Amino acid sequence: MINRKIIFDAILSIIASAIPIVVIQLIVLPIVGMRLGDTKYGLVVTLISMATLFSLPFGNVLNNVRLLMEGKYRQNNITGDFKILLTGSMVINSIIMIVGTIYYEGYFSPIDVFLVILFSSLNLMREYLIVSFRIAINYKAILFNNLILGIGYLFGLITFYIIDYWQFVYVFGSSFSLLYIIKNSNLMNENFTKTQLFKTTTYKSLVLFFSIFMKSILTYADKLLLFPLLGPTAVSIYYSATLMGKIISMATTPISGVMLSYLAKMERVKIKFFFLIISLTTMIGFIGYLIILFISDPILNFLYPNWANESMKLIHITTATAIIGMISSIIHPILLRFSNINWQLFINAINLIVYIIGVFVLYNIYGLIGFCVGILLANVIKILIMIMVFIFSYNKSGATNSNA
Repeated sequence: MINRKIIFDAILSIIASAIPIVVIQLIVLPIVGMRLGDTKYGLVVTLISMATLFSLPFGNVLNNVRLLMEGKYRQNNITGDFKILLTGSMVINSIIMIVGTIYYEGYFSPIDVFLVILFSSLNLMREYLIVSFRIAINYKAILFNNLILGIGYLFGLITFYIIDYWQFVYVFGSSFSLLYIIKNSNLMNENFTKTQLFKTTTYKSLVLFFSIFMKSILTYADKLLLFPLLGPTAVSIYYSATLMGKIISMATTPISGVMLSYLAKMERVKIKFFFLIISLTTMIGFIGYLIILFISDPILNFLYPNWANESMKLIHITTATAIIGMISSIIHPILLRFSNINWQLFINAINLIVYIIGVFVLYNIYGLIGFCVGILLANVIKILIMIMVFIFSYNKSGATNSNA
């Protein structure tokens, strides 16, 4: 019964994630791109990547830490801490958005800066507050919430056509989603107070933030690096080349959220289960890779006809990178639950170092293709390190239990 429930929740989570992905990636952004052209669209993609790079880790960290610490807070019959951490995260995020928007736009536009701060802050809040549904393991609510998110994006697209500010796509989407979450959750009613668990929660949040931030850099900073290196047109070409792989990986990432919801209630997992997960996701990933290669040409020529041919030159490499990333995102919650949280820093620090060295060395030799190969190399090394860390943690845990 439990296994069926997990599978059912995973399916709900995939559908829930697919709804806004399909709306934003296959409807909204292509229309925005056609209206703005490759140069302006490259800037838009860069600013979206910047906002996501920071708002996602801040919100996702509080989400995961809340899920992992919920048992201790209930055991001590206390509430608090998270509103303080949420407020601090939003302040830091806003400062970064001000600096980043001015840097990439090359001038100061108060309206642009305000709108970027607004939609990134709303996204940060929804990333955290949706944990209330994960705590209750209510993936039907997450599905309905993401349906509302997708509808909000479409309203934002209409607004963009009227007043020509693309940021309203994300402002409307996040606002619609937040209203539903707040109405069906009590997290915003918690006190703005510290508890005896504040230091522990803050420490875990900081460690996990730097870990997820380094991981997010590898997902979103590619556009941020390409913009100053090759300009906005190259960003548009690269983004289009990663589109199909990104959709597949983003649609499967919710499985990791479902897994963590259930793993949080488990004391141990068998090593056979770990390698079974790797085998299954690898097989599914290989099939997905072949499908993407088959369908990418007609889809990219339909969505981004002006630069689809250039994007197709990169599709084999960028899709492989996305598939490897998908596999690592599936096994990530197992490491998060059953290995020391400090390992997250180690894994992502090594990954970031390999990423930086690989990207810049290969970029200088082979250009944009070398840039893509460097990212692929970093992803392969990361998944190998993750496997070794789990085996080490599993053996250490077994030795500790045998001596107990």
